[in-house]
Amino acid sequence: MLLTTRIKRSFRKHPTFRKLIYSFPFRLVLLDIKKNLLLVVFWFLFFGIITNSVASRYGVAYLFLGPEYFDKISFLSYFILGFSCGGFIMAYNIASYIKNAFRFPFLATLRNPFLKYCLNNFFFPLLFITLYCFLVFSFLKGEDIMSTYKIFLMIVGFLSGVAFFLFVSFTYFFKANKDIYKLYGIQHQNEMTQNVKTKVMQGERNPRLIKESRDWYVETYFSNFTKIRLVRSVQHYKKEMLKDVLRQNHHSAFIFQIITIISLLGLGLLSKIKILEIPAGASVFLLFTTFIMLFSSFYRWFRGWSTIVFILFLLSFNYLHKIQFLHSENYAYGLNYDIKKAEYSYDNLKVMDKQYSNLKKDIDETLQILNKWKAKNTSSIDPNKKPKIIFINVSGGGLRSSLWTLSTLQYVDSLLEGKLLSQTQLISGSSGGMVGAAYLRELYLEKQKHKISSYYGEEFQTNISKDILNPIAFKVATSEWLFPMQNFVIDNQRYSEDRGSAFEHKLQENTHHVFDKRLDDYKLSEANSDIPMMVFSPSIVNDGRKMLISPQGISYLSMNAIMDKTQYNKLFDAIEYSRFFEEQGAKNTLFTSVLRMSATFPYISPIVSLPSEPRIEIMDAGLRDNYGLETSLRFIKAFNDWIAQNTSGIIIIQMRDKHKNIPIDENPTQTLGQALTRPMGSFYGHLFEVQDYNQNQQIQMADLWCKSQIDIIDLELRNELNDRISLSWHLTNKEKKKVLASLKLPTNQEEIKRLVKLLN
Repeated sequence: MLLTTRIKRSFRKHPTFRKLIYSFPFRLVLLDIKKNLLLVVFWFLFFGIITNSVASRYGVAYLFLGPEYFDKISFLSYFILGFSCGGFIMAYNIASYIKNAFRFPFLATLRNPFLKYCLNNFFFPLLFITLYCFLVFSFLKGEDIMSTYKIFLMIVGFLSGVAFFLFVSFTYFFKANKDIYKLYGIQHQNEMTQNVKTKVMQGERNPRLIKESRDWYVETYFSNFTKIRLVRSVQHYKKEMLKDVLRQNHHSAFIFQIITIISLLGLGLLSKIKILEIPAGASVFLLFTTFIMLFSSFYRWFRGWSTIVFILFLLSFNYLHKIQFLHSENYAYGLNYDIKKAEYSYDNLKVMDKQYSNLKKDIDETLQILNKWKAKNTSSIDPNKKPKIIFINVSGGGLRSSLWTLSTLQYVDSLLEGKLLSQTQLISGSSGGMVGAAYLRELYLEKQKHKISSYYGEEFQTNISKDILNPIAFKVATSEWLFPMQNFVIDNQRYSEDRGSAFEHKLQENTHHVFDKRLDDYKLSEANSDIPMMVFSPSIVNDGRKMLISPQGISYLSMNAIMDKTQYNKLFDAIEYSRFFEEQGAKNTLFTSVLRMSATFPYISPIVSLPSEPRIEIMDAGLRDNYGLETSLRFIKAFNDWIAQNTSGIIIIQMRDKHKNIPIDENPTQTLGQALTRPMGSFYGHLFEVQDYNQNQQIQMADLWCKSQIDIIDLELRNELNDRISLSWHLTNKEKKKVLASLKLPTNQEEIKRLVKLLN
């Protein structure tokens, strides 16, 4: 014990060691780690994001490293990101100052105490900015989209944004903050005395700097970027005078916070203005800036009780959302929510399952579609030659699946001179894949109407791969965390402007409003077999059932098959959307809402509520059937005889956003936390692989009942674990190139050759 004490004293007397441990910057870092861990956690979160250590699967890092504004990376996009980062840095400094300044009474005796505090509270901000600039340079070099000079220009843009916000902020604080000399009219003294300097350099502790046990001992501080000064005694000042200075500074900081929060909420009211679609990374900075400012505002009023009060506030705010005025549900636009709601009960499901008149009607109408399909695809030269019938299954996966589906089907259809889409009867699947397939189908229809000359152009790939996240993130950052503050009207129905509407508006904008249609607008085109049928199958959150959406009657996909030899307690695993919500105007649903229901990625686009009692909530189709194979097999079984008699076989094309045969996990030494979470985490992490195994069994069973030859073509996106393409509504330039390059994979080329051979 005596030896330890001597070692401590020896270190304390060492000049270099003393300069470090008793310097103001070092003490502030220790204080944050000890007393203000929440602020440190925010910094660690951002460090994790930009280094791609946090949410790497979803490409969150690229929202910061390659911010897009008006669909391109530019000086302005980095400036906006830097400006938002400057706001977060200022929020961090204000929160830290409000919580920590009272521990350093000497601050009150300095000119511009808040500026001096920020200058010494540089460790985390400076480390973040330095690391960020290095990572931006590395990222842009890897993207190979600009010269080294332009890369440095982008970094300058970011630094300029940070500097500009700090300049605006400190301009306010220069005028609003007062030190003890301005507040009381005391004549200013020199900030350093030779007496104190001598004692410090000799390693002696200055007892006059210690006023209370809660104060933190400091000997040196940065007076500006180049000068280090010694802390002088505040013993001759009255404690109340020092406290008054800090109170006045806190008050001006509080006013700055309120102005900032109100400004952000005000921006939420203007979110539909195009220039406010700022980079998603900037919106994330704004969101965390708001959280920090709210928390530090609570601390100003409640001090030591601030944490528990803030938690109680969040809990209360959570329950306040049950109030109709504050509660915000997301709706499928075009549905009528004001009339009597559909009954969602087992009794009603049983009734619908036995409506055989609907079943016969739907089968007859679909047979007419199939006959028109056959007439369209029968060769006039050889009318006895039966065509192959094609089913396209597309997987979810955000923009990567949208681009992969569109570009690959464009390429294959061009090779076959239009035969691919002509011979396709049904498209099914989930999320981004269905968005890409719907876009291609719409272009195919426009080509038939002579609105466009070709649907193979690269501009369509550019359109479908444009960012969708920016307006969604801005909505969350400025208004939706509170409650939506704007509404819009469709068919006399009022809906909230939220993430859902932002998604649909942006998708419409990116695709030049080709989806400006209702669900029923596709009924005739599908009925005439001008375009393939599409069946969307989002999942019902309440119980995991499918909600099957199509403009056609498709009860044969939702009703249980009539069985003579087997008696059992039947389940109802699917609901036909158009009939279940017929009275609520299902046919008038905006097609963009149908696409969104199938692609409701949690936390990005909101869960959709439907007009039923109890309320049905809808989310991504991938939860039940990511590839749409189950829907295709049900259709094939329903029309098994017709397909056998009128076609030469079935081709199922699976557009997969990952490899079918994934690498087998290694078994490294696990931490205790990994060991505890692995059983459940591993299962849910391999949800889509589990679907593959189940569907593999369905395919084997289909061999027993299907009367036609089935050929399955797997087209796989190159998406390795160590080089993933983001599961996101934002793609980098490098990721887009990787998606397009996947067509050249030998396995894909072999599958395409096999497909061409089957169709020729």
